Amino acid sequence: MSAEVRIRELGPGRYDVLDAVVEGLSPTSRYHRFHTPAPRPTPQVREALAAVDGRSHIAVAAFAPDGTPVGIARLIAVGDGQSELAVEVVDEWQGRGIGGRLVRDVVERGRAAGHRAVRAAVLAENVAAQALFFTVFPAAIALPAAHEIGFAAELARDGVLCAA
Repeated sequence: MSAEVRIRELGPGRYDVLDAVVEGLSPTSRYHRFHTPAPRPTPQVREALAAVDGRSHIAVAAFAPDGTPVGIARLIAVGDGQSELAVEVVDEWQGRGIGGRLVRDVVERGRAAGHRAVRAAVLAENVAAQALFFTVFPAAIALPAAHEIGFAAELARDGVLCAA
């Protein structure tokens, strides 16, 4: 159950949390998250993922009762109120509702910071991420492409999530 984890907003430079979560991903989970078979993010990607500012780049992390990081969700503004959404949960903790809690938390923070819509690129084979997106954003629009599905959803002022 996800109730046993605590979710906190991340500040800039939290490489320790980023590295711990990435290390907890299987090769398949890393591929699903980063769309590449690389064993870990490149130094440039790692730097970008740690460049959290609480406004245009918002990240939250889930921590196990012992303080171990078990997941991260982030919104990165891409312009005109649009934001890219990403989430990863370490394999050992998947299937417990943590991804949904992380996404809802980061989306609420993003909405408060002026983010108006989210989008995400999900690999066509990543059925779990597709289900998560439709669970959090029931009216989302899905745009299938060759190997990815693009999702888009607007964030309403009253906190209700709706289709883009």
